[in-house]
Amino acid sequence: MDDPEEKIWLSQIPKAERTRFRPKTISSILDRLIVERGYSNEQSTLLLQEQWKIAVGDKFSSQSRVGKIKRGVLQVLVSNMIVISELEYGKQKALRHLQAALPDFKLKDIRFVLAK
Repeated sequence: MDDPEEKIWLSQIPKAERTRFRPKTISSILDRLIVERGYSNEQSTLLLQEQWKIAVGDKFSSQSRVGKIKRGVLQVLVSNMIVISELEYGKQKALRHLQAALPDFKLKDIRFVLAK
């Protein structure tokens, strides 16, 4: 850019105006779509159910189902009080398994609730 004539020509090119609108990346659009359509919730619920089945075994997973997670506490709906007492006995082992398998869920505890 040592040529003065070139500088003159370049100075006549209009500058792009600053705008608050920026093009969105495809990944941000897909992330938003996944959240809006609820696909992330479906996937996480299926993953949690699979890990619950592994943690407690077929015998107890058939008589219980995972519910919501609130403040790090997983709510598990259980068919009867006998199963609740059995699950309470193995609760720490199941919790450790879930914490290791699903670290993103940040589980602190499991709460068993009688299903109605």
